[in-house]
Amino acid sequence: MNTANLETVVHLAEQLPPEEQLSLVARIAEHLRQSQPPAPRKQPQDLYGAWRGKFPDDIDIDADLAEIRGEWLKELEEFGL
Repeated sequence: MNTANLETVVHLAEQLPPEEQLSLVARIAEHLRQSQPPAPRKQPQDLYGAWRGKFPDDIDIDADLAEIRGEWLKELEEFGL
C-alpha cells in the first residue's frame, strides 16, 4: 500500500467512533492471524552465555546503576519534578 492510500485509510478510520475503531482493529488482527502461519517458538537463551565477553569482567553493575539513577535524580530536580 502506498503512503497516500495508507493516509486515506487512517483518515477514514479516525472518523469512526471509538467502538467501531476497536472493531476494525480486531477484524484486521484476526485477518492477520489467519493469513500468517504461527511463528516457531524459540528456545530461551542463557543470558550468561549470550552476554559473556560483551562487557569487562570487572564491571560493577550496582555502582553503574546507582550513578545513572543519581544523574536522573539531578535532572529531575533541575526540571523541578
